[in-house]
Amino acid sequence: MAKKSATDQAQIVLAVGKESVLVQRVIDGVVASARKADPAAIRQDISASSDSAAGELANTLSPSLFGELTVIVVQGIDGATDDVADILISAIADVPEHVRIVITHPGGVKGKKLLDTIRKGDVLEAACGELKAKDLEAALIAEFRRHERKATTGAITALQASIGSNLGELLAAVSQLCADTEADVIDEVEVSQYYAGVVGVMGWDLSDAMWNAQPIELLEKFRWAMTNDSNAAVPAVSAISGGLRALIKYASAPANMSENELAPLVGVPPWKLRFLRAQKAKWHPDQLAAAARLLALADRSSKGTVYDAAIPGGRSLESAQTLYHIEKEFMAIRAPKV
Repeated sequence: MAKKSATDQAQIVLAVGKESVLVQRVIDGVVASARKADPAAIRQDISASSDSAAGELANTLSPSLFGELTVIVVQGIDGATDDVADILISAIADVPEHVRIVITHPGGVKGKKLLDTIRKGDVLEAACGELKAKDLEAALIAEFRRHERKATTGAITALQASIGSNLGELLAAVSQLCADTEADVIDEVEVSQYYAGVVGVMGWDLSDAMWNAQPIELLEKFRWAMTNDSNAAVPAVSAISGGLRALIKYASAPANMSENELAPLVGVPPWKLRFLRAQKAKWHPDQLAAAARLLALADRSSKGTVYDAAIPGGRSLESAQTLYHIEKEFMAIRAPKV
């Protein structure tokens, strides 16, 4: 069972940073703790920048008719109006007994005056900034421990090579890996085998084929993977998406950065930078932007649905249709120059 954090128990929590996964975990922890104390506890989300925010906040802070515990999530105080700021500051000075408050701020200078004022109150701050290098590795190790597993250094490296540096996808991968494997200690062999899809086709093989502008090789490898493992679609799309994120980060990085500075920014080991350099030469920025949209569609298809305006949640796909839609999106991603 996961241990409770200090933020779960605090009456007022300030989550600062742009990493949405970490912010959501803070919110979920506070809500879960509140519902353990009071099963009837409710959650009220308020966007600090909305025209109705001040009224909603004042109303939610008022005593409830039924006396249930209320978790108020005030999102984005960097855009808070003066009225919202005044109500928040007053509430922090004298928090109603029936209330738990979670306040989010993305970091940066906008709204910093309010942020600094809130920090002076009796609040517990949770750092939710984007994780880099060692901090990201530590988060993955902690996530394995949360699932009562251990992971070797090689496993962490292999996981990042297979998935990329997106924290949300990495944490989801850890959860899935722990659910589908029995080893108490997970090593690089376990990770590599799990994300291989099938023998001979690794996730990074598919990613390299895509971003090296080798569509025929990509199609052959993908069809081989799907023929041998009907569940290969999701990790295949994930691996290709991870390759795109690394390529976009590399392409948008300042030109004067050294390899030692660039590698942690991109989220890859230094040796992989030369491969990204070669891949960058094959693509225009607008094509990479289009690729991101197409891969979002492929990801949805890999999970068995396709967008349909007439059907809430999308239209379900048969297995053959799933393969067709994924391949269609893959083939629409074409480098304009080689």
